[in-house]
Amino acid sequence: MASPRRSEPTPTSYLLVGPPDLLHDLLLDFEDIGWSASSAGWNAVITTAPGDAGAPAPSWAIEVTLADTTHEDHLTACARHLSGGAG
Repeated sequence: MASPRRSEPTPTSYLLVGPPDLLHDLLLDFEDIGWSASSAGWNAVITTAPGDAGAPAPSWAIEVTLADTTHEDHLTACARHLSGGAG
């Protein structure tokens, strides 16, 4: 009997709100480690790299609010959060 296929964890997208200059610095830091990162104004989306899916959530600077987390892909999370459709 074949063993059941184990599903891999899906990447997590973190929907953030904070000062644009601070979000910009965060984006650079996470892009350096291979995560996807995008921002528009006071909103940002940071998505784990596939190899880091299931990793513990990062801690955020006190000036940054974690508005939501989702397991949508990065582009879908950006379309929802960066277009003002979060909620």
